[in-house]
Amino acid sequence: MAKAKEKQTAVQQMEELFKKVDEVKEKFEVASQKALEEAEVLKQEIHEEEKEVREIYTMYVLDEIVLETYQEAKDKLDNKKKLLVVAEGKSADMKDLEKEELYKLYQQIQEIKEDYYKEDNRNIAVHRKRIFQAKVDYLKFMHEAQKEMTATYKFNRKIGDLKVDLGLLAYNHTDGFATAKRFFEDTYSRTPGIDVTREEVTQAFNRGTCSTMMLEAIK
Repeated sequence: MAKAKEKQTAVQQMEELFKKVDEVKEKFEVASQKALEEAEVLKQEIHEEEKEVREIYTMYVLDEIVLETYQEAKDKLDNKKKLLVVAEGKSADMKDLEKEELYKLYQQIQEIKEDYYKEDNRNIAVHRKRIFQAKVDYLKFMHEAQKEMTATYKFNRKIGDLKVDLGLLAYNHTDGFATAKRFFEDTYSRTPGIDVTREEVTQAFNRGTCSTMMLEAIK
């Protein structure tokens, strides 16, 4: 027994509908360009033939040719002018015809719009949690890094305490563990830091890029 075709999600349907939107736009863009080119060719031909008909008319007035010859040339020119009117009308009608086709697709989009919004909101909610989890993981990593740095840094405090014991120092201001303050961004010295600015978030979120200064710092 043949497997039943899996029903498309609203997002998948939306994807297909907007592919059709692009196809309609491209189809009419090509047709419109062709119509404009046809009209331009006709204009050039009409311009040349008007000069020829004028010359033929002069010859007719001078009895150098018969009326039928002039009339034949004039009819040919008139027919070409009629073709130009049709070509220009075709180009003018193109936009309305395109809108009609696009509106049919818009109506289909409207029919699935509510389901699409539900799917979109669910997707955003899932990734919102993923982003928050990444933030929590980042902050947890900070503490793990601090413990590893403190394993070597702690002796700075111990040296200060010993100096106090020996009377070489009145008070020891050194922290007993590696603190975050030394890792914050210093705009004056253009030193990147562990803090993440809104600008950096926007740049990463929208374009998938990091600042050059940060990339240089991790080389």
